[in-house]
Amino acid sequence: MDEIGGDPGAAFPADGLQGLFDITDRLLGKIGQRVGWLGKLRYEGMLTAKGLFLGLIGLFLLLLLPPAVGWLLRRYGRMEANFRGERIMQSYGLVILFWAGSLFAATGYVLSARRTESLQWLTLIVGFGALGFADDTWGDKKIKGLRGHFAALFHDHKVTTGFLKAAGGVGLALYIAHCLYPESVWRTLLAAALIALCANAVNLLDLRPGRAGAAFLLSAVPLCFYSVYCSVYCGTAGAPPLLLVVIPGIVVWNRDARGKVMLGDAGSNLLGASLGTAVAAGIVPLPFQLFVLLMLIALHLLAEKRSLTTLIENNRFLRRLDRLTGVR
Repeated sequence: MDEIGGDPGAAFPADGLQGLFDITDRLLGKIGQRVGWLGKLRYEGMLTAKGLFLGLIGLFLLLLLPPAVGWLLRRYGRMEANFRGERIMQSYGLVILFWAGSLFAATGYVLSARRTESLQWLTLIVGFGALGFADDTWGDKKIKGLRGHFAALFHDHKVTTGFLKAAGGVGLALYIAHCLYPESVWRTLLAAALIALCANAVNLLDLRPGRAGAAFLLSAVPLCFYSVYCSVYCGTAGAPPLLLVVIPGIVVWNRDARGKVMLGDAGSNLLGASLGTAVAAGIVPLPFQLFVLLMLIALHLLAEKRSLTTLIENNRFLRRLDRLTGVR
């Protein structure tokens, strides 16, 4: 009978972390021979030492980051009055940035097959999150909408952080889109438009507790399920990258919806960009991508003419639906 385990006095594997992964995989293989469902997970590539390692990192950070970020925001006075006049923590979306960024960095380090993809998503998360945080910190709250920021530039010769966020977002979107479709100019432009407009669309919704996070989750969770279904159908393994944004997004939305914290542009900007990237990455058919693009353009045109919050409040169906996303 095989023994499970090894010499308790043995030194750390000579191959370092990879050696430890190999030992753990052999141990999981032996356990899988005795436990049927674990063996099936092993056979399908869904239970590996590296996967467990990343899961443990994610769980540890999920317990550590929310209180740590909350302490930092209070320590450095990142408090702001919400729509009720209550002073609560601003830019709590940093939890998503730090958690997802750490997991993408760890995934790229541990899983060489996903290194390029993880680096692209890490760039996306850090870039859009940092641009949003800069606008949270130094932005002029009196200037509203894209038209307002462009008017401040051309009429008042004033470069706002909102304009820098928009310009930087377009640049990042073009970079990520080029990584997705390096040989097609029109697909690059389509993907960039989806990423940039989606980022700003979630920003537009972040005016009441939980609204932006709920809109993101209602779109992202079905997209993750669809991605997993396609992966299984094609015989490939691995979680969709968007899932690494959804997990901390749920944690932050729970607190944002209760009016305890503000998501801030640091969170809404990267949530929207992540959703746009997942749509643009080719998981969904091209006709659906074009449909989403038209809906995003329509939303932005509407937002430039009317207040989305006023529109929601004046429509009974939308008002009742909005109440489900958070406190009002």
